[in-house]
Amino acid sequence: MRNQSRQQFRSMFYAKVSNPRNGALIGYVGDVSESGLKIVSDAPFVQDEHLQMHMQMREEKAARFDLDARCKWATCNTETGYFEAGFILQQPSPSFTLMVKRLRKTSEMENTQ
Repeated sequence: MRNQSRQQFRSMFYAKVSNPRNGALIGYVGDVSESGLKIVSDAPFVQDEHLQMHMQMREEKAARFDLDARCKWATCNTETGYFEAGFILQQPSPSFTLMVKRLRKTSEMENTQ
């Protein structure tokens, strides 16, 4: 059961995750919360798989995060043909948590206007 609401990105290409060792693209971030994220990819994921990843926001050069995560669920979206997976962060950094809260606040302000 989810404890925190997710912050969805307007564009799937707003944030990407890559392998920190070789820079290979893992996928794009569909949504985030303080404790995890959903990744959309061309390649399948394995449930309970442990991944080290580097997340970078497209528009904000300073918004880069090294993440240590475990795959909680994985599926193929039959409508899009992309693979999707939910990851739980092992130890979210304070800067990652702050970024999610800032995104949520910005989204809330846009919705009230």
